[in-house]
Amino acid sequence: MPYRRTLVVFLLATLCAAGATLLDFTFPSYYGQTESRLRDAIARSGRTTPPNPDLLFLAIDSDSVTLDETLDLQGLFSSSSSDPGSRRALEIMSKGWPWNREIYAMILERLVRAGAKVVAFDCLFSASAPGDDAFRVALEQFKPQAVIGSNFVSPDNVTRSSRIPSSYEPPAETLIPKTPTQDERVGFTNFFADENKVVRGAQYRVAFRERENSMATYFSLSARVVLKAGEPELIPNDLAEHLIRFTGPPRTFRSRPLFEIFVPEYWEHNFRSGELVRNKIVVIGAEGKWQKDELLTPFGPMPGAEVHLNVLNGLLHRESIRDLSPFARAAVTILTAILASALWLSIRSPWLRLLALGGIDAATPFFVLWFYNHQNLYLPCLAPFLALNSTVFFCLVTDFTFERIEKARLQSTLQTRDDLTHMIVHDLRAPLNLVTGYVDILEQMASDKLNPDEAECITGAKQGAENMCDMITTLLDVGRLEAGEMPLRLQDHDLGQIAREAADRFIPVLRDRTLRCEMSPEPVAVSCDGDLIRRILENLISNALKFTKSDGTIQINVERKGVDVTISVSDNGEGIPRDQHKHIFEKFGQTNSGRQHRHSTGLGLAFCRLAVEAHQGKIGVQSEPGKGSTFWFTLRTRGQSGVNCTGNTQPAHLGRIG
Repeated sequence: MPYRRTLVVFLLATLCAAGATLLDFTFPSYYGQTESRLRDAIARSGRTTPPNPDLLFLAIDSDSVTLDETLDLQGLFSSSSSDPGSRRALEIMSKGWPWNREIYAMILERLVRAGAKVVAFDCLFSASAPGDDAFRVALEQFKPQAVIGSNFVSPDNVTRSSRIPSSYEPPAETLIPKTPTQDERVGFTNFFADENKVVRGAQYRVAFRERENSMATYFSLSARVVLKAGEPELIPNDLAEHLIRFTGPPRTFRSRPLFEIFVPEYWEHNFRSGELVRNKIVVIGAEGKWQKDELLTPFGPMPGAEVHLNVLNGLLHRESIRDLSPFARAAVTILTAILASALWLSIRSPWLRLLALGGIDAATPFFVLWFYNHQNLYLPCLAPFLALNSTVFFCLVTDFTFERIEKARLQSTLQTRDDLTHMIVHDLRAPLNLVTGYVDILEQMASDKLNPDEAECITGAKQGAENMCDMITTLLDVGRLEAGEMPLRLQDHDLGQIAREAADRFIPVLRDRTLRCEMSPEPVAVSCDGDLIRRILENLISNALKFTKSDGTIQINVERKGVDVTISVSDNGEGIPRDQHKHIFEKFGQTNSGRQHRHSTGLGLAFCRLAVEAHQGKIGVQSEPGKGSTFWFTLRTRGQSGVNCTGNTQPAHLGRIG
């Protein structure tokens, strides 16, 4: 593998990884939105936390807040007339929204008396209202079981991560006095939302410093509920953001109308006289539809109370989604770029590389989903994807650029070689013609004076000179055909006659081999350069003689097929492996067996291909090891298209020299 290519791929991988990592650190708006959408798709497709059966959602829904003030409570809910507390609660609810806060005291008492483990109010009270005193007394009375949600904390005094919300409301002074120390009845209600106000994370605790430099820690509503439930070990120790593993789509937690707990019939039937509430964690909050108290989540809009239930459910199941630190995210991106460079360096074919890249891209979501489901981990999606694909893309561009440069350089080298070869070969013709002339004269002058051995030497020298002349002529003709500078003397010829003439030339050297010519008895007229076509056939027959056994058979077929004529030369020699077929018609291309022949230059079949293509024909080979070979080429006939004469052919020439 070239050192330069490896270095370029390494530099490209480094640049792509650095660019993707920088994008991940700066986190521009369009990038963050795309990353968030990918994560939302993973959350919707991945595993969810099963709902905890000890969680109960009592909703302040449209049915609870639209009780008519003129409602005949005694007639409709006659059983409530014997229960002053229930009657008083229904009267408060029927006065319209907002309710007198005495109702919250009554709700708290009813649920705690029924055996609820914790009662959490997802309520925000920013101003005083009637009933505050009653609610404050109830909160104090049922302090071990009661939690009320509130927004608080000044942003100037918060020690927080960069992702924690930057604005907070002060505590509700109407119920709980503002104090720098913890109050176990209060839990804050903030969630993490991005610029699109989509909630994906929850904050379990916040620490801030007062002027006296003391430290106070406020817990979220869900964390405070877990503390009240007696499981403080479930609360994470760090102050950073925690992502939510949602329980599922909205309304997974079935909500029950709040007013039902004050109607004896519903209390007895739907709540089994309070048994349903025993040892449960009850969350009370707006159901969402009636006052648009909803937050956007990856699963769609959810009431704020339901988001609290999801966070609480994750805590109780000891499940939350971890996110990688910025340095770990950068490490994943760099490893992905290294994978891309390894992919590029290990696979030679560009199409296979792109296919492998497509496979990796398709498998990546399943890989990320597996980590989300089994390791509770969000792997970065966009930065590694950009690093992987950009590295492969730029490497592809670089490879094509290098390939074009190398091809241009190789073409220039080959052109220089061909020019030098043609010059040398052309200059060889004159001295070679001189040698041939002197050998002819010597043969004529000394034919009567030499003994047979000496005469055979003269004949061998003459044959060698003629072979060299043929080789030089072929090489020059190949060069002229490649350059398109060889004029064709097109005339009407009978291909059958050309085939017979080419075959007759080899009769003296057949020895025990058989040469057959099969063709239609009618002339097959073709407009062509007869000399070139004869040389093509001579080359093909000469090749067949080289690779045919001493008692083998060579067959020439001239066959008309429609407007084309196919001329083929077949032998029953050793055959050619299929993987070598595409190379044998190239200049200097040879088979493995062809390289073993001393007189094989690899120019004959290249000349045949160029000569056939100059006639707008096609050439090819059919061969398998041990089954012989058939070389064929096609030419267009002259005049009216003929009929397939395969069935009418008859032997036109049969020769055997023993």
